[in-house]
Amino acid sequence: RDRDTHADTIKALQHAAQCDAIISTGGVSVGDEDHIKQAVMDLGGLDFWRIAIKPGKPVAFGYINTEKNHTQTRTPFIGLPGNPASVFTTFLLLARPFLQQVQNQDYRAPKGISVAASFTWQGNPKRQEYLRARIEDDGRVAIFSNQSSGVLSSTSWAEGFVVVKPQTPIAPNDRVEFIHFGEFFND
Repeated sequence: RDRDTHADTIKALQHAAQCDAIISTGGVSVGDEDHIKQAVMDLGGLDFWRIAIKPGKPVAFGYINTEKNHTQTRTPFIGLPGNPASVFTTFLLLARPFLQQVQNQDYRAPKGISVAASFTWQGNPKRQEYLRARIEDDGRVAIFSNQSSGVLSSTSWAEGFVVVKPQTPIAPNDRVEFIHFGEFFND
């Protein structure tokens, strides 16, 4: 039986490294039981950890050193956050494009449109925010009432993201960038 320990995390990652890529959720933050980050560094390395977005700050990209077919290789590792809205956001923004690239698929960045806001938002001083949102009947964009990263229901209610640059408060009727979820699957 595997436990949530550093040693068992090492074993699980070594086993998973036989695959083409590893994607994990949770365990890449700074809590006492977040063993993934250290285990990846012990078995390979991290190219980056933590990014200035919300939701989704504790995301990690790196590799696990392994042997496949008698050849030393690096298995790509993507450590997504543990909260469901953060997983959803970072998968669309980071993991999916990475996986497309390593499979030699064409990647086109999603295109946003300018829409009037129907909401007020304070803005984050340091991180770019991706607010779950949808276009209302009046043509303005509304955001889900609870933007907590633990609220997955916001993704089924929403049609896309409002992208809010750091230090950017929003008032009703301000123009904002809206990216429809379908844009992430425009291939």
